[in-house]
Amino acid sequence: MTVSPKSNAPGTALYGTILGGLPKDVVVDLLQPPLPDPKVRYRDLSIQAPELRARLLNVVDELLRDGRLLMGPAVEQLEELIANYCGARCCVGVSSGTNAIYLALRAFDIGPGDEVIVPAMSWIATANAVVVAGATPVFVDVGDDLNIDVSDAEAAITPKTRAILPVHYTGRLCDMRSIGALAGRHGLLVIEDAAQAFGAADESGRAGGFGDAAAFSLNPMKVFPGFGEVGAVLVNDPKICERLRALRYLGTVNKEICVEPSLNHKIDTIQAAMMLVSYDGVEPTLVRRLEIASRYCRRLKDLVGCPEAPRSVADRRSVFFDYTITTPRRTEMRRFLEARGIEVKIRHPLLMSQQPAYRHLNHRPLPNAEYLVKRILSLPIHEKLDDGQIDYVSEQVANFNSTVASSL
Repeated sequence: MTVSPKSNAPGTALYGTILGGLPKDVVVDLLQPPLPDPKVRYRDLSIQAPELRARLLNVVDELLRDGRLLMGPAVEQLEELIANYCGARCCVGVSSGTNAIYLALRAFDIGPGDEVIVPAMSWIATANAVVVAGATPVFVDVGDDLNIDVSDAEAAITPKTRAILPVHYTGRLCDMRSIGALAGRHGLLVIEDAAQAFGAADESGRAGGFGDAAAFSLNPMKVFPGFGEVGAVLVNDPKICERLRALRYLGTVNKEICVEPSLNHKIDTIQAAMMLVSYDGVEPTLVRRLEIASRYCRRLKDLVGCPEAPRSVADRRSVFFDYTITTPRRTEMRRFLEARGIEVKIRHPLLMSQQPAYRHLNHRPLPNAEYLVKRILSLPIHEKLDDGQIDYVSEQVANFNSTVASSL
């Protein structure tokens, strides 16, 4: 297949040959232009509430007047808040969720010669962090909940395995009890990729508090939103925490004594200060997302594959970072919904194991992941959606099914 992407698309001149080597349906999805003015937006990152905007601007003004713009007091306050919320002893704020995974791996000396078990279905940041740390990702299958298949993870363990890196994909908790038991049997570390799952919880704890370490992304898309790229690493071991604090700032102690080579991964004080304000919105956001997920499920459960519905707004096993359905006619449904002004996303059209950067690895069979990745479609979900918009999306999914049925 010859691909002729738009000349102004970033990277297409350099990587056009690689893009052309991808499956045709993936290329079509990648090159599908975004809706210019959607009737129902997939995300809405705007801040319209006057009171919240005023509080955010005020805290920025205070910080500018104070002048402590690098690692100021707000950083430590945010770290303490996150650690207490998640049930961890220590939180280290960093510059992104990807850096959080990378630094967690480095802090435990995971590197060359080591293998890290990861689910095949995740954003590429998960695998990239493992590789940049020097280790090798071993991709394993996922269950119908899109999370790591624990039995397949056990089958992938070798003498080189150092850690399991479960991803709470779409904001749904993995089976951390089984993962913890598996790691205990084999002497492995557990490092949670909790990027999408701030606030997710079950009877045994909250995301970020289950493993030896956890990594959060807290960018504007997340339930606890920053205002740019923000990350956090959570650990319980004080020595590991101390090392993380050095690694995030060039491997230095007291800013001057370099104890090991590293780069600058510091969190911005202005981000921390603004997030101390945005934290007040976490609980209302969680409640609204759970309400939206319940409403979608009631309307869609007989039409498409749906994630398990929350039992109530107190059920936090998923925070529904995405509301991801499955359908055998994904491309057609996507076009149908977009034609009616509904912005939807395919997150993500390739498994990490299918990415051009990782095709050289020896891959294990991933039948369920390879089946699901062709069928997943994420519907709009954010706390600004109203019930009428949710019902409109649901009605159009039903209309699509009726259209397909009538054409058979």
